[in-house]
Amino acid sequence: IALITTAASGKKNTEPGPDDFYFRCKIDGRLYIPNSCANCIPCTLLGDTTFLLGGNAGYESILIGVINVTNEPIKTTAYKLNNNPRQKASYDNSTLVADIYETDSIKKGEIQILTLDKTKRIIQGTFYFRAYNPYRNDSVSVTDGKFRLKYTID
Repeated sequence: IALITTAASGKKNTEPGPDDFYFRCKIDGRLYIPNSCANCIPCTLLGDTTFLLGGNAGYESILIGVINVTNEPIKTTAYKLNNNPRQKASYDNSTLVADIYETDSIKKGEIQILTLDKTKRIIQGTFYFRAYNPYRNDSVSVTDGKFRLKYTID
């Protein structure tokens, strides 16, 4: 992730450039950027119909999974994230099962795939979701999500 300092204002610009690879969002209003380790931002297309995206910063992680319910190839469109096990998102902030928040029938979201370059294996999009934790009777809001990543094929 490129970090550019603006001389006139003294503020740091953490916005990625148009050719950068990135994954970022806000969790309850706080900026979340995963670690830059090799396995910290998995992005995978399984066959043509399944897309998995994740971010990991220590014990804090986000996972979004879409198995296209129409069994058509993943394409540039919006996919709903809800209680359907084929289109879900989750947030986890520790190693405990009791700390997992998931989308459900009320706490929903969306992932929008904006570009899908199958030649260069680059995918770009946006996402947001609300997720619920029944153990804690609590919810979390993941907003302003955006990514541009190289993906693997399995």
